[in-house]
Amino acid sequence: MQTTDNQKELFIVVDEKDNIIGYKTRYKCHHDKRLIHRALNIALFNKKGEIAFQKRTMTKDLYPGYYALTVTGHVSKGEDYLTAALREMKEEIGVTGVNLQHISTQVVDEPDEREMIAFFTGLYDGQFKPFKEEVEQIYFFSKDTMHTIVNTMTPCSYNSLKILGWI
Repeated sequence: MQTTDNQKELFIVVDEKDNIIGYKTRYKCHHDKRLIHRALNIALFNKKGEIAFQKRTMTKDLYPGYYALTVTGHVSKGEDYLTAALREMKEEIGVTGVNLQHISTQVVDEPDEREMIAFFTGLYDGQFKPFKEEVEQIYFFSKDTMHTIVNTMTPCSYNSLKILGWI
């Protein structure tokens, strides 16, 4: 299957203390666990306390068709984590103007890659405009219904939910 993700996109490669040590392509970072690269997760909550999850399209290069937090993405060359988070939020789900709170930044070991993930949360009750090449649909889950998707959730989203104490 053909992916819609640009395999030549340059990712920021860092050491375990988040110091920049270089730049490598998406393909190399997703196929060499020695390359820790910067990424982000955003969990948007509605006023009911539910988290919005995206269902990834089948053309994603990793975890196609899986559930992921509201927004997931990578930090591009020249960006900091917050700038990348705001960009990814607009690109993936068509949302702007959300006040994001930084929860943590840590290395996450996944089956195919290692990422330095900055995790943000925010409150949002507006409309979503998913970018159809990346996001199939947006769904809301409560803490009580999270178990229905836990086996089809991306590893980094699972890790972020552990940080929140949701699983």
